[in-house]
Amino acid sequence: MSDASCSMTETLCITPMVESDIPHLARLEAMCFSSPWSEEGIREELQNPNAVFLVAKRAGMVLGYLGFYHVLDEASIANVAVFPEARRSGVASALLQAAVDYSYRRGIARMTLEVRPSNIPARRLYESFDFEEVGQRRRFYTKPDEDALILAREFMSDI
Repeated sequence: MSDASCSMTETLCITPMVESDIPHLARLEAMCFSSPWSEEGIREELQNPNAVFLVAKRAGMVLGYLGFYHVLDEASIANVAVFPEARRSGVASALLQAAVDYSYRRGIARMTLEVRPSNIPARRLYESFDFEEVGQRRRFYTKPDEDALILAREFMSDI
């Protein structure tokens, strides 16, 4: 993805992941997830033509990221993570907006994700972007064990 949501006057930039972002994302993964991706696992996504990893930066500092997969007219968000000191400052919203904008531009019909039922802040964020619960995945999460809610957003075509 060559699109970037950044200019010299903006304080928050959303750009595609590059090699130099990987150590920061791996550290963030380890802070946020019970089964974090390794640096090598993240690096492999740079070569995956279906992977879209967006990184939020301010003054060159990585604040968070969102990774999703785009296959034909569907997208699936794998991870959204923001460093604790940058939470509640609009970083996750900006990342999600960039993913939604990408989806509109590429003709994606549906975007899905999984979220812990106990993660109320994330659920509220996704609901504010018109994601709706469409199902559950039993025993999806570990440490602690928890089901996942499947959320989806349908994109209207311009027909």
